[in-house]
Amino acid sequence: MTAEFDRDLKSCREGLDAARDGLLATVAALRDSDLERGRRGGWTVRRVLEHVIWSEWMYSRIATHLRGGQPPGDRVDATPSSPADAVERLHGSRDALLAAIAGVDEETFYRLTRLGQEEYSVISLLENEINHEREHAEQLRTLTAG
Repeated sequence: MTAEFDRDLKSCREGLDAARDGLLATVAALRDSDLERGRRGGWTVRRVLEHVIWSEWMYSRIATHLRGGQPPGDRVDATPSSPADAVERLHGSRDALLAAIAGVDEETFYRLTRLGQEEYSVISLLENEINHEREHAEQLRTLTAG
């Protein structure tokens, strides 16, 4: 194991934690009635949360595939019924992602693999998840401001 791998894996884990903390703080401030708020021509708060939850489940499936495992075939219901339910679903999707990357080796962490028209590595997948959560936490704050 190289110092670069240790540093990059630690950075990803810390980034995941920080992004999730920011998202959870935003969700914790929501009321049930906020779930239907949205910008004209855009997603509601509920739809943004559904997208974030579903995307993380998909990232866990991709990470499992990148590691040579068989992703589960179950369809995930990612639509939250309340902010508290969104928190529970976010915990479930994060648990799945962490399980999918647990014990990842250095070679797999950096290896780019083509999936359809895209190429992913475990590190790129984790960086995407970090940025994705930050982007949508900001979107939620904007949708519920004022």
